[in-house]
Amino acid sequence: MISLALLLWAQTLVTPTPPPSLTAFQWNKVEISQLEEIDDDVRRNVSQPAYFDAIEVREIRVTENGFTWHLLRFSLVADKIGPLWLVPHDDENAAFDAMIAALKERGGVGIAVNSGPGSLRMQSGAGVCGVRFGVLPTCDPNRNFDPQAPKFTEAIVNQRSAGQPIIALHTNSPGFSGDGHGGRGDITIVDQAGYRQGVTAPRADGLLAVSPTQTMANFDTLGLTAYLAKEGRPSLSAQDCGSKIANSGVHFWHERVAKSDGSMSNYLILHRPEILYFNAESRAEIDLAVAAARHKVMIDAYLEHCISGDKPAP
Repeated sequence: MISLALLLWAQTLVTPTPPPSLTAFQWNKVEISQLEEIDDDVRRNVSQPAYFDAIEVREIRVTENGFTWHLLRFSLVADKIGPLWLVPHDDENAAFDAMIAALKERGGVGIAVNSGPGSLRMQSGAGVCGVRFGVLPTCDPNRNFDPQAPKFTEAIVNQRSAGQPIIALHTNSPGFSGDGHGGRGDITIVDQAGYRQGVTAPRADGLLAVSPTQTMANFDTLGLTAYLAKEGRPSLSAQDCGSKIANSGVHFWHERVAKSDGSMSNYLILHRPEILYFNAESRAEIDLAVAAARHKVMIDAYLEHCISGDKPAP
């Protein structure tokens, strides 16, 4: 009879089968006209003259952990190298418009998550969502970046060109719960407890903009990068980046990350720290152009002060 110890020893000699490659995703080319009925952002902009001219669109559907994701990939036909632009929330329409504008100006690749034919924030399904526990009926795309969701995560991350940053674009609900003005956002540059007491001061690791323009002064518009809590403080280069952005008139927050919440910023700093990442949050507005214009200000500030030649500085 073969002993249990011998069986265990034999198992150590067997080379495990490697997982399937996550880099060989098949993005299928699609015409803009084919997306009008299934994507609200395309439908909203397709009638604008030349809006999607010289832009190639591809799509992929990724099924994983009980959810099927529809990802749209935008790039210039001229294939100009640039950042990876990311819009994870389908209901943040100004962010999509800002992504297309940035793509036209800077090149690169834009990825938008299409969660349905309308402006939906959550993806419906029935399964595990990123770092969340249990089976859920919906999943927030920006809580699904995790090693437990490798297909979804890598399908997006591997569209980044070597040496380029990932720049995520979001719109932010005004204020915050308990601000006394009906706020409902969860990201603000001010310390919430102090603000309720009438004290306007930056949140921990935050920097208030220096002499911001009127459109950039609101506390719900800010740029952020992440750093590891175990490091104690942001790196010197990150501090320099944040200071320069704040001095250019943009609120800035160094996001302290101890444990992942499933967002792209958390995933990258914990698992892919070699990739530079910047998140631009613009306060939501009825006029999408106003919110989108703020994104350009933040993008320009980041690329000017923290990136050299649109590539990570040494």
